[in-house]
Amino acid sequence: MKTKINSLYLSLLAGTLLTLGACSNSDDDVAPIDQLPENTGMFVLNEGAFGGTSNLGFYSYGTNQYNNSAFTGNLGSGANDLLVYGSKVYISVTDANKVVVLDAKTRSELKVINISLPRYLLAHKGKIYATSHGENKLFAIDTTSSFSINSVAVGKSPEQLTTTNGKIYVTNSGWRDALNGGTYDNHISVVNPTTLTIEKDIVVAENISAIAADTTKNVLYVNASAIYNGSQISKPSKLYIVNTANDQVEGMSFGAEKIVVVPGVKKAYLVSSNRTNDGKNTFCSLDLVSKTVQNITLSNVSFEQPYSLTYIPEIARLVLGDAKNYTSNGQMYVFGLYQSGDLGLEYFTPVGVNPVKVGFTFGSYVMR
Repeated sequence: MKTKINSLYLSLLAGTLLTLGACSNSDDDVAPIDQLPENTGMFVLNEGAFGGTSNLGFYSYGTNQYNNSAFTGNLGSGANDLLVYGSKVYISVTDANKVVVLDAKTRSELKVINISLPRYLLAHKGKIYATSHGENKLFAIDTTSSFSINSVAVGKSPEQLTTTNGKIYVTNSGWRDALNGGTYDNHISVVNPTTLTIEKDIVVAENISAIAADTTKNVLYVNASAIYNGSQISKPSKLYIVNTANDQVEGMSFGAEKIVVVPGVKKAYLVSSNRTNDGKNTFCSLDLVSKTVQNITLSNVSFEQPYSLTYIPEIARLVLGDAKNYTSNGQMYVFGLYQSGDLGLEYFTPVGVNPVKVGFTFGSYVMR
């Protein structure tokens, strides 16, 4: 029997829920979420096909149905990241040079914030932080009705960001500069969010992009994306472990383009493009203590191209987006997480093209 991670929010706020901490007889015996308001569920950001239009979908826990047109406005192309924070949804749309702010309950547009080539988002202590390729800056957006913004210059082509130990860590890839004849960047910018200033840089490797933090040990998991010479890979994707106490960097033998760290089960969940040689992305887990890696295989579940990973701590769910063939509708898989770190498939549903991020909302009460 495996013990499921308890979800405090769901236990307190929804008396109709089955207890998420109950024992299960098998990995498939996952406590369902039922009898909830229709607007409780997950927003699904679909990147769209290359050059196509992005869209926002919504999976309702009240109806167990997916709506691929949760937002009827035009996001544009190149939607890259999504956050649900407070009563609002924030969406970065890189090619459209904007961050779109929606009301999480009504899904109506509240504000469009113009940022040149925005990439990734982070919520931290009342602000939304966004990286910008167009200006090589980190923007801090006030989440009140004023939506005032400040910024600080970071490295070239800043990508993902995370927070631990009171600091914000920004990866600087330089890949957009390299495409235009420049050079790659190779460092993490360490930002003091109170003063919005750079405290120091940590050199890791060229073209670093993905990052996630083990907040219990203040350790960073950082991936350097592959570097190409024409159509050939000159430097393969590679995962690094960074100790923020002494800035020591340790390299792994493979890459992980998607990283989710769950300190409570002492594991990271990864999507790797080079763990195998079959040209397909691999879904795997990394033990944070032993640093051993295992491919994740589940009975009656077959992934074509794992594309995105999101952990929803409020309900202890791990969500994997499968891009399939990158041109037709993808699939979203939602897993319950056990104390052992094992996963149990809860449900799956067709979504839009290239599902890139999800965010959870509890009806009129929005998780934050």
